[in-house]
Parts: sequence; structure tokens; C-alpha cells
Amino acid sequence: MRLPARAAAAPSRPALLNNTAGAPRPTLYRGLRRIDLLLLTVNVVVGAGVFALPGALALHAGGYAVWILLAAFLLVALLALSLAEVASRFDVTGGPQVFAEAAFGPLAGFAVGWLLALSRVAVFGAIASIMLDYAAELFPPLAGRGPRAVALTLFMAALVASNLRGVMRGAGLGNWLTAAKILPLVPLALAGLWLAGWNDLPAMQPVETGALTQALLVALFACFGFEQAAIVAGEMRDPQRDMAPSILGGLAIACTLYLLLVFACFALVPDTAGSRLPLVDAAIALVGPAGGQLMAAAAVLSCAGGLAGLMLVAPRIFYALGERRDLPAALASVHPRYRTPHVAIWVLGVSALLLAVTGTFTYLVTVFVLARTAAYASTAGALLVLRRREGPAPVPMPGGRAIAVAALLASTAILATTSLVALRDVALVLAAGLLLRAWMRRMAPPGLRS
Repeated sequence: MRLPARAAAAPSRPALLNNTAGAPRPTLYRGLRRIDLLLLTVNVVVGAGVFALPGALALHAGGYAVWILLAAFLLVALLALSLAEVASRFDVTGGPQVFAEAAFGPLAGFAVGWLLALSRVAVFGAIASIMLDYAAELFPPLAGRGPRAVALTLFMAALVASNLRGVMRGAGLGNWLTAAKILPLVPLALAGLWLAGWNDLPAMQPVETGALTQALLVALFACFGFEQAAIVAGEMRDPQRDMAPSILGGLAIACTLYLLLVFACFALVPDTAGSRLPLVDAAIALVGPAGGQLMAAAAVLSCAGGLAGLMLVAPRIFYALGERRDLPAALASVHPRYRTPHVAIWVLGVSALLLAVTGTFTYLVTVFVLARTAAYASTAGALLVLRRREGPAPVPMPGGRAIAVAALLASTAILATTSLVALRDVALVLAAGLLLRAWMRRMAPPGLRS
């Protein structure tokens, strides 16, 4: 089913495919405020990657590190501006997959949604593993396989339980974890603003083009995740009013924090490129061993906060795919009391737990990178198509067409740097999804096929 764009004067909601005549079902609860979406954006963007970013930039880019970071910010801004405009046309759950469906048809929408869904399961397992690595620095027994599995199961159960009982409970948990992980980072970032200068940057030396490209990719992927607000639009109080400020404001906060933390590491850590934990080493240099322990705890909280954000957002992707009969319709079930996509939450929780415990997520992690880039590119393309077909968006971006073209060129450049092995993996995953979709459509009653 093709979804109509949201008109400025008369917003419309698409019909729900798994509704039956005369049998109304519970709908998702619209309770998310602008502050919830702003913190969600910060929470997901500032995840595990922030703790590796300074070292990776110093290693691959040397004295060009800050320029590479600023270039990444510019490219991400183009993608985010495109997303903010297109998202203002819709008030339904799904985000980029809904935009792709509206602009290019159901098959494109499924492809984007399928890749986004699987990539989030994979990255969930990866972040959980990183979280336990840092936690083992504070509590050594967690280095063992058994204790790690128990700790991860308990943590996952807490996330699932919190999100099952209501979107506001899940958002509230994410908000608290966001504040807890940002608080230790802010003093270090301010120290970077106070102590650092251009003289603290790594020495300017010849750097290979391939190394600079790798540094740009690291910076870009550290900034990805800003589309989260668009995915939960169906549970926002006023998506048209709150979407753009949540996305752009959250991304601006995250990028500013990144820049200051990079300066802090360059000022406080003599060999940032050789540091395994640059933020921990910077905190030790600033306040002593206690600072290192505090930063390790911040890393655990950062990962935990990122996982809480993913648990809030990712089930909504499965929900949207189930709602459109691309995946089993049970995924679109809404709890009659709590009005949450409870089946989708359980599916994500169990799948991510199994991948994290067994370590098999490593095969799917490459999908995360390409899926995000493909989703952003499809949204930039949707901006051009929907402007031509439906006129101005409710929240148009100045120079929107030029921004979208620049975003498409940037996405193409990112994809061009990807290895053939990663492209092969994505093609296999996408082919499996298309076969599953074809089977679901074949098994669906004739009146529900599209």
C-alpha cells in the first residue's frame, strides 16, 4: 500500500492494513514530547563511537583530524536537513521506510525498512558487547562468558519490561541514561575548550588518501542515528512542530560535544593515535586515576543509553513492516493496555540477546553502515520527488533541492568507498528479505495483497 504524504492543510493517516472491518484495535500512544525526541537523538548519536573517535581520527588523519571532523559534520547536516523536511509530511511510525514507500513505491519502502531493521539488531549486539567490555574494567568477573551472559540477559529483560509498559516509560529510561552518560563527558569537553588550541593538533604530515577516507567514514558513522525521531513519529504529540527541532538540535549538541572531546584528547593525551581508550586517558591526565574510573563508567552508561534508545526505536521499524504485511502481521500488534508494539519489542529483545551472547552479530555489522547510508540517500531522493509531485512540505528547508542533491552525492561517495565483500553481504541479506516478503504476500488473503 502506498502512503500519501501529509498535506499541510489537511493531514491524513494511512489506513492500517491489519485492521479488519468492524474490528477496531488499539493504536500507539502519542505521548512523546519535543524534549524526549531531542534527548533520544543525542542518546543514539552519542553512543559507543565517541570513545573511539579521537584515537581513530588521530591515527588515520593526523593533523587533518579536525578538518575531517568538520567535513563529516557538513555532510551529516545535509542529510539531516533533507530528513527534517521529508519527515514533516508524515505523522506515522516508520521513518525512512515510509518516506521511501511514499516516493518510490512499496518495494523500495520494504528494502529500506528491512535493512534498517536488521542493522539495528546487529548493532544492538555489538554495542552490548562493548558495554560489557568496559563494565569488566570496573567489575572483572564480567570478563567471563557466563557472567556476561547473565548480566546481558538481566539488562535486556529490564529494557524489554520498561518498553512494554509504555512508550513514556521507555523514553523516560532513555532520558535518564542520556543525562547520566553526558554529565561525565561535559567537564572533559569544557576542558578541551579551555586547554586546547591549534598547536595541540597532531603534526601535519603526508597522509594517504585512503587513510583520510577511513577517517571520514569513522567520523560520519559516529554521527549517524539522527533519524530516530522520524521513526517514532506515530507516537509524537505534534510531529510537524517538533520533528525538525528534535533532529537538528540533537545533532548539533552531539557534534559540538564530539569536537570539544577531540580537542580535549589532543591537549591531554600526548599520543592520541596510540591510545586504546583516549577519553579514559584524557580523564586520567585531567584528574588522576579516579577520572579514568569515572570515564569507564561513563562508557558503560553511554552504551546502556544507546541500547535504551535502540530498544525504543527499533521495534517501531518491525511494527511498520508488519503493519504493511511485509513481515508477519503479529509484529504490528499493539498491547491493549499499554499501547506499545509488544510483539515487535519481544522480537527485537530476543534476537539481539541471542546475537550478543553468541557473538554472531559480527557478520551483520557491515549491514549497519550501508543500511544507514542507503536510508539517508533514499530520503534525500524522496525530498526531490515529493516536492515535485506534492508541492512544498509543511516545514520546507531553504535551498531544499540543492541540499538533497548534495546529500545524494555525499551518500554516493560514501557507498563508493565500501568494500565489495560488504556489498555482497548486503545483497544477500536484501535478497533474503525480498524472498520473505514475497512469501508473506503469497500467504496473505487476496484482499490484503499489494
